[in-house]
Formats: sequence, structure tokens, C-alpha cells
Amino acid sequence: MSKATGLLAGILAGAAAVVAFKSLPKEKQDELKSKAQQAGETLREKAYDAAYVAADMASDVTEKAKATTSDLKDKAQDKYGDQIDNVTDKVKDVTDQATPYVEKAKDMATPYVDKAQDVIVDLRNKFVNEDIELTQDDVELESALKDLKEDAQSAKDNVVDEVSEAADKVAKPTTDDAESK
Repeated sequence: MSKATGLLAGILAGAAAVVAFKSLPKEKQDELKSKAQQAGETLREKAYDAAYVAADMASDVTEKAKATTSDLKDKAQDKYGDQIDNVTDKVKDVTDQATPYVEKAKDMATPYVDKAQDVIVDLRNKFVNEDIELTQDDVELESALKDLKEDAQSAKDNVVDEVSEAADKVAKPTTDDAESK
């Protein structure tokens, strides 16, 4: 059934009920009105009663929850209170013992921190005060690294050659050495 058909059926049923009610004698109409009012008052009273019962139940549950929580807290304090106090005391003792070392470390680090901050400030001032202009030629890091690699390879080759020559001299005695023996 579509919504329109349902709405039409409801309107027709309501109209039929009104027509049936109006067709009743006046005494019957008054009797039905009185019964409807009594039913409404009874329903309203039962709703109030149900609301009061629900509020009382909620209050009782809340009170029981508070009492249970309080009991559990007391039991936990009785059972673990000494351990909690012991741990708290140990933490306080360790903190008290560590405090002088922390202060000493701060005192030792302070000059270094101050010096580092001064160096940073000096560098900032230097870079701000000087005009530094880098060109593309100055920044060609890749070619500079390649040149360094080639120089290092050449130096390595020279050292290898010199070591080989020295090894050959040690391995082959010269004619002067042979004659002296």
C-alpha cells in the first residue's frame, strides 16, 4: 500500500468514526467522552507513577554504585596502601639522591651551552654583516668531488708504484750488495 492510499484510508476511517460518534444519542456521546477522559487521566497518572518509580530506581542504583566504589577504594587502600606508601617513599629518596647530580650536570653543561649559543650568535652576525655572494661556479660540488677523486686515485697509484719499486729493491740485491758478501 502506498503512502497516499494509507493516508486516504486513515482519513476515511477517522471520518467514519466521527460520523458514527455523531449518529449516537447525546447520552451515549457524553458517556464515551467521560470514559475517554477517565482513560486519559488514568494513563497520565500511570505515566507519572512510572516516572517516579524510574527516578527512585535510578537514585537507588546511584547510591549503591557510590557505596560499592567507596568500599572498593577502602579495600584497595587497606590492601595496597603500605606498598603505595613504600613506593612513594622510594621515589622520593631516589629523587632526593639524584638532585645534586642533576644540578652538577647543569652547572657543568651551562658554560658549554653558553659558548655554543655565543658561537651561533657570532656566526649569524657574521653572515648577516658580510655580503656573501655565491656563483654557480663556486657551488659546483659535483665537479670538485670528481677532481678530488681523480687526485686521490693518482696519489694512490704513485704510492703503489713507489711501494712496488721498494719491494723490488728489497727482493733483488744490487750488484754492490752481492760483491760485499
